[in-house]
This record gives sequence, C-alpha cells and structure tokens, in this order.
Amino acid sequence: MAEAGVAPGAVIHDAEGEDLGANQEILQLQAQEETIVDNIMNQLLIWIAFDVVANRQALRSEIAEIKDMVDLTEKVITELQELYAKRTQNAGQMYFGLQRTKQLKATLHWVQDFARVSQVPTLKGLTQESFKAAISKAAQRADIRKKEAKEASPGKLKDDKKWQEWITGFVNMLSTLLGVSGVPLLYVIREKEEA
Repeated sequence: MAEAGVAPGAVIHDAEGEDLGANQEILQLQAQEETIVDNIMNQLLIWIAFDVVANRQALRSEIAEIKDMVDLTEKVITELQELYAKRTQNAGQMYFGLQRTKQLKATLHWVQDFARVSQVPTLKGLTQESFKAAISKAAQRADIRKKEAKEASPGKLKDDKKWQEWITGFVNMLSTLLGVSGVPLLYVIREKEEA
C-alpha cells in the first residue's frame, strides 16, 4: 500500500527508524486472516441453520474459531445446547433443536477429520449442499469408529500372562478401525524399530 508522495516499494520509517511499511503489511495480512476465519465460522454456522445473528454470536462466544472444535466432544456440544436452553430469554436463551445439534456435532467430526490428517478445514469449493454432505459423511465415519471400537476392543489388559491374547485382539481392533483417509489404523504399528 503506497502512501501519498511515496514511491511504490519504498520503505517508510517512523521517528525511531522502524520500518512502518512492513508492520503495516503484517497488520493487513493478520486482519485478512482473521476475516477469513470469521467468514468460515459464520458461513458454516449459517449453513447448519444458525441463521439468526444473535445465535451465531452467542455460539462464537463459546467456539470462536473453527480450530476450537478440534478438541471438543459430542458431549460438550450436548452440554452447550442444554446450557443455552436453560437460560432465560434475557440471558440469551436459545434452542438448538435436534437437527442443528446433530449438524453441529457432524461439523465437529468434519473439523476433527481434517486435524487427523494435519490439514486446515476449508469451505473452498463447497456449497451448502456439499458441505452438509461432507459433514454427514464425517458423522457416519465417527459412528462407525465408535461402533467398531466397541465391538473389536480387546478390553483392558488385566494380567501380564494374557499379553499375547490381548495384543492379538488389539491388532485386530486396529485393523478394523479406519482413519479419516480410509486406511486402517493398523499402519501405526511397526514390526521392527526403525534405525
């Protein structure tokens, strides 16, 4: 951003000799990133039917950014929904409803799927319809992981003598659980230590 009377690309210094141009550019980039983060969070909340501005703002006070969802659980979403339902009208009472609660939980799993593969969630190239399809698939994967983990779990190792039996069950469980990319989690086990 060139100032009046300053050549483009020129370095501007303050009285102490600090480079104001670089600082200004950094501040502008930070502001743009914050706007993008705000837009992503607002857009996904709109797409899952939190279309009242006050409701979105209330949710944003609890879940400020999309990355805040990585460490949440479905239980936290349920507790949040119950907390807002119990409030008085003056204190910001809000009913999520069944569909919005399910979609918020599905969005949570969608964000966590991105985190599993060390990627940042993005709405780029998505429409409301394709976003809802993506979060639906993420919720289905989460349900499958829960169900298969319960069924295939070898349980707790209660006795060292049963180690061989337990590890066989554990390996079986990992072979049935699929990661976000569709690959069984068994790949995390190494037969031999790498040098």
